[in-house]
Amino acid sequence: MKVSVHAFANLRDYAPAGGGKFELALADGATVADLLTALRIPAAVEAVMLVNGRRADTATRLSSDDEVTLFPPMEGG
Repeated sequence: MKVSVHAFANLRDYAPAGGGKFELALADGATVADLLTALRIPAAVEAVMLVNGRRADTATRLSSDDEVTLFPPMEGG
């Protein structure tokens, strides 16, 4: 299956060719954790994850044509 990925800020460093928006092929039944592994994002790197605009965690299952957004946590006040 293919999913669309939008990576922002430091998470762009893990995108193919450093692009912020790209498609990624994953096995059927893949989770957000599988996507992070495929992109070689270390566990120590924090990310806010959205799937189709809704907050997700690493156990969230993905479906073909899902849109995944990854960005660093916001700080400040």
